[in-house]
Amino acid sequence: MSAPAPYVLGDLEAQPGSQVRGYCQVKLGPGTVALPIAITHGIESGPVLAVTAGIHGGEYVPMVAVRQFIRDLDPARMRGTVVACLQSSPVAFEQRSAFVNPLDGQNLNRSFPGDPAGGPTQRLAAWLSENLLGRADYYVDCHCGDLPEVLDSFAGVAAGPDGVLSEQGRAVADCFDVARILEERLEGSAVFQAALAGVAAALVEIGGQGRWSQAEADVQRQGLLRVAALAGILPADGAARPHLPIFEEVAGVLSERPGLWFPEVGVGASVAEGTRLGRVEDAFGDTVWEVLAPAAGVLTFGLGSLAAAPGDLLAYIARPLPGT
Repeated sequence: MSAPAPYVLGDLEAQPGSQVRGYCQVKLGPGTVALPIAITHGIESGPVLAVTAGIHGGEYVPMVAVRQFIRDLDPARMRGTVVACLQSSPVAFEQRSAFVNPLDGQNLNRSFPGDPAGGPTQRLAAWLSENLLGRADYYVDCHCGDLPEVLDSFAGVAAGPDGVLSEQGRAVADCFDVARILEERLEGSAVFQAALAGVAAALVEIGGQGRWSQAEADVQRQGLLRVAALAGILPADGAARPHLPIFEEVAGVLSERPGLWFPEVGVGASVAEGTRLGRVEDAFGDTVWEVLAPAAGVLTFGLGSLAAAPGDLLAYIARPLPGT
């Protein structure tokens, strides 16, 4: 088989059988950001796996996991290409900004496919859509809970252009040792956009609260290696992966008032309708709101911060998707 052509992205060019690391300059209007990109280009033609980390700047587990993943790759053993963006919202990372890009206060993971003539976050989403998602056969968006978030590990899969959850996307999600799959219905998210374009895509969420551990990073790193094998980029390991259970959102509980949040149920726990999830207290220690579960299900993620503001997501409850 003949060697593939070089893989070119911005000013980066990877020859067959090589790995190139560098920065792509992305114009976001009056300013420019430098995205750290690694291209690992195999010795034979094959599929493209795109990976993003740091779409939210305060999510540290994937930033460690993805850089370790790319260092594990040997292009001489690969067919196809892995393209990874290690910090997809670098200003948010530098400024320790939770959820949003401080350049305009917008959430990058609500902005796909973006607009090359829009504001900074829309332009950043458009660049990632065109240069990573739009050139991929497989895509993994690596996340963890942001600075104030706590969660029970999960993967996410969105419906494809036919409106059905993709079996290929589910197979990608199954590569990760997490508790469950959540059906991704969030328009504007990277995974939603990739799945809509027919890419085999999944997100993975492990850890949070501004921390990272090697054990958490290893789950993402090892899962990414399995995805590369699933895609045929790396040799298959021959081990069959069990299907993860698929869950759907039942309810998201938003804070109705400011105060101090004291959760009383840990993530991963099953709750009945009416279960007391926690309480919001005022500055003097008086309970101003008793928070009850609006429906039965599993508490999947929520607020891990003492400070609660109106509109903050205190708790997200999910349940098994019927028919799966």
